[in-house]
Amino acid sequence: MDFSKTVTAMGSAIGARELIKAVEGLSLDDALGVVGIERRPSALSQFLPAIGLITVSAAIGAGIALLLAPSSGSKLRAKLADGIDDAKHRLTDSISRIETTRNDRHTVS
Repeated sequence: MDFSKTVTAMGSAIGARELIKAVEGLSLDDALGVVGIERRPSALSQFLPAIGLITVSAAIGAGIALLLAPSSGSKLRAKLADGIDDAKHRLTDSISRIETTRNDRHTVS
């Protein structure tokens, strides 16, 4: 058996494995970047930050309105505590729904 052919075959097999590892790590964005194009961002990825800012602004405005509204300190503290508890429950529910949706998508894929 020819030693050089054996070494060449082994080198080709090792090179093929390395090539497969390199290709597995590539994404569609990487391939498009090589060509010089990129994906257009989805409408949802542009819309979600705006909704988040509106929500945070509304929460801050509501908190300021509560602080400036004429009421006794104990009533104001009770209202704030109830509002914070309600917001915490809604946030927890939203996070659990998002996690459930994400897990369902990963299970299907």
